[in-house]
Amino acid sequence: MNSVWALLASIALIRTTLYNYLPEKLRLYISARFEEWTRRFNTDETMVFKDYQSSKMNQLFQAANLYLGESLPTISIPRVTVEKTENVRNLTFSMEKNTEMIDVYENIPMKWKYFSDYSQGMSKHEIRWYELSFHKEYKSLVTKCYLPYILERANKIKERNRVVQLHTAAHDFWTPKPVIIQHPMTFETLAMDGNLKKELVEDLNRFMNSKEYYQQIGKVWKRGYLLYGPPGTGKSSLIAAMANHLNFDIYNLNLSAVSSDFVLQNLLLSTANRSILVIEDIDCSIKFQNRESGIEQPIKYQQQNKVTLSGLLNFFDGILSCCGEGKILVATTNYKDRIDPALLRAGRMDMHIYLTYCTFSAFKQLALRYLEISDHSLFHHIQKLLPKVKVSPAEVAGELMKTRDPKASIEGLIKHLEEKMATLKLVPSTIHLFLRHQITKSMNLQYHFLWHVMELVWTI
Repeated sequence: MNSVWALLASIALIRTTLYNYLPEKLRLYISARFEEWTRRFNTDETMVFKDYQSSKMNQLFQAANLYLGESLPTISIPRVTVEKTENVRNLTFSMEKNTEMIDVYENIPMKWKYFSDYSQGMSKHEIRWYELSFHKEYKSLVTKCYLPYILERANKIKERNRVVQLHTAAHDFWTPKPVIIQHPMTFETLAMDGNLKKELVEDLNRFMNSKEYYQQIGKVWKRGYLLYGPPGTGKSSLIAAMANHLNFDIYNLNLSAVSSDFVLQNLLLSTANRSILVIEDIDCSIKFQNRESGIEQPIKYQQQNKVTLSGLLNFFDGILSCCGEGKILVATTNYKDRIDPALLRAGRMDMHIYLTYCTFSAFKQLALRYLEISDHSLFHHIQKLLPKVKVSPAEVAGELMKTRDPKASIEGLIKHLEEKMATLKLVPSTIHLFLRHQITKSMNLQYHFLWHVMELVWTI
């Protein structure tokens, strides 16, 4: 033991002598050679990941933070920091400073250490960094496989943990503080035609798993959906279900509030990747000239248009639409035939989804959700009435919510549908009586023609 201390004392004395009496260049040369000599006997390699690199957040530091935090609840470590904010779904775990943990990748131990300190000077700020140590023979594996794996896993963790938010445009910009969406609608609780729902979910899942395929065939990784049909048939609920299914933020855009094509382009560029851009009632928010109609708009009306059809087409699939990835565009309308066909073609609106009035398939889904029954002796009455009465799924749901007793609830719905059908029959009957009265008063051929048409309708 004494010999060891004597050796250390000798080394310290030699080092002091070298630094005090040798020239600076010679000292640096000897120091470099000494470090090179000691490195030969060191089998470990260390990489440092600082939180900021050249005043920009280091993505590898962020990725390591998320990746290691996911493993912390399952390993034994003395101290762990736990957080929960409103912008994430789950608890967030992180290492305390000056602690370490071992991660195993391909049966190779990777030692991680976390450090934190404060900068020197007038404006002190916290400096954080990770140190990753491993056997130097695995350096190529770490740089080519392990670090890309951490980046990929971190992206998946980030997508899984984030909450769905709603962004709206105001004064030509997206609002800086989006609203957290807590809409409970999912595809499991959404009442729509079963086959159509299955087709849509499969299309969304196929799109999400096709990033590499889109790159392979040279197409921008984006998708467009047109939701059309009568009012109250669940277009907004379907958008909420899509957002919850994909865990995508929603950017809600009112075209009539956009001041120009230039602003429209900037709004597109500032939407986040993996998000849903929604243009509701696209046929009402702004009027576009249908170029296939051959009818020119008056000069005065053309000048009133803030956003042009050309600008909107470029917005959908022009060069600016190539900026970003994983974006989904959803447009809604009650009247599909009012939209210029150029907006509806594949590449802009890839899938057209017709949301009709409540079908028997949708009713059975509502009954299962609201009444917790999959069949009932009164179901056949509903099956006969629904094709004859135009009623929205929301209206059916409202009737089913009036009581939780299955029999009373279904009887109430049957009564509601029958009353609605009787009202519908009353309208042509009133017109029938009016025409009969007019024919009695005059011999107008127009009234005779309408009389025969109503006789035909009444017979049907």
